[in-house]
Amino acid sequence: MAAPKVEQNTPETAVLTARIEDIRHFITMIGRDSRFAAGLWAGIVKGLAIGLFVSFFLVGLKLVMY
Repeated sequence: MAAPKVEQNTPETAVLTARIEDIRHFITMIGRDSRFAAGLWAGIVKGLAIGLFVSFFLVGLKLVMY
């Protein structure tokens, strides 16, 4: 049976591999930040809409009552 082939990394391939992993990490972080920002913005808009609706409803109710 043949001996398993050993793969050796030269300094150049190690630098390229580290750079690729670093780029993948940054892409993942950008995706997480973008997703968080989108969720935060949606929450702010939804809260603003609910607040305006409740405010208009209460003001309208007050105008009708008095």
